[in-house]
Amino acid sequence: MREIEFRGKNKLTGKWVYGNLLVKKTKLSVSTLEEKLYSYKYSIQYLNKNGRYCTVEVIEDTVGQLIGIGEYGKIYEGMKLYDQYEEEECIPEYDDEECCFRLTYTSNYTERIESLDGLIPIEEGE
Repeated sequence: MREIEFRGKNKLTGKWVYGNLLVKKTKLSVSTLEEKLYSYKYSIQYLNKNGRYCTVEVIEDTVGQLIGIGEYGKIYEGMKLYDQYEEEECIPEYDDEECCFRLTYTSNYTERIESLDGLIPIEEGE
């Protein structure tokens, strides 16, 4: 079975947390055009060392889904990587139109992710 996991930076500590993504949607108001305006709160739920579930609020822009496990470890959406074969930095992102993950390189070239081979995480703390 495929592992579905998310990560995000804890709003209080700035440290990465890994687990299930929880999104809370709160209605703010209704405009004259009957468009609903919402606020979203992102949290990660995980099992702590004592086997209890903990939930921490995370910074929205840091949330990323686990894409898979490559030869150098877990690869998450939004993670800064170095591609050994292309010899360039890249970031995996989800493409809604193509319904797939793509690598976007610093040269603005993009390609569909077919393999995680040769992708090395370069973020601090990874």
